[in-house]
Amino acid sequence: MQARTEVRARICFVDDEPAVRKIVRLTLEEQLACCVRCFDRAEDCLRALSDDQASCQLLITDVKMPGMDGLTLLRQVRQVRPLLPILVITGHGDVPMAVEALKAGAVDFVQKPLNESVLVPLVESALKQGLASGFSSQPLTQSETRVLQLIADGRSNREIATDLHRSIRTIERHRYQLMHKLDVSTPAGLTKVALAMGLTSPGIP
Repeated sequence: MQARTEVRARICFVDDEPAVRKIVRLTLEEQLACCVRCFDRAEDCLRALSDDQASCQLLITDVKMPGMDGLTLLRQVRQVRPLLPILVITGHGDVPMAVEALKAGAVDFVQKPLNESVLVPLVESALKQGLASGFSSQPLTQSETRVLQLIADGRSNREIATDLHRSIRTIERHRYQLMHKLDVSTPAGLTKVALAMGLTSPGIP
């Protein structure tokens, strides 16, 4: 029987500690009837999220890990799944880093040691955001990301086609796919997403 969520949500969880991965997976799957896919390396999680067949409504990542850290993962994920909700886990001494994560687009952060009474409500809230949007499971291609950047820069379809050496019809198709994936209906909406991804800056045409 499912609890609290209407569909079986999918969560990606990244932490280099096996015991933490096990506890979090069991807790969330039991409390929220979701499916938790665990990774011990941020690089492996990023590779999975770059696959357009991989469904995910929420990413939870530790900050300090060998290899790619959680902040780098957050920024990289923003390039392929710009509006996927991301929760960041930090140690007690990492609050400034957590604030940096919020500025980079994380929806919230939770401190270690993890407390079920704190973690579960945060995850539930973030999942509602992810489940409410179909785009969270649809990554952008490199071509779509580049077109999005040029749209945010104020370029017309004809100008983008010339810059990228593509036909206008191809650019129109990219624009349509972007609006569908990102659930927006105007160029202004696309620009907001581009800003969130760091593809453009406010006030710069």
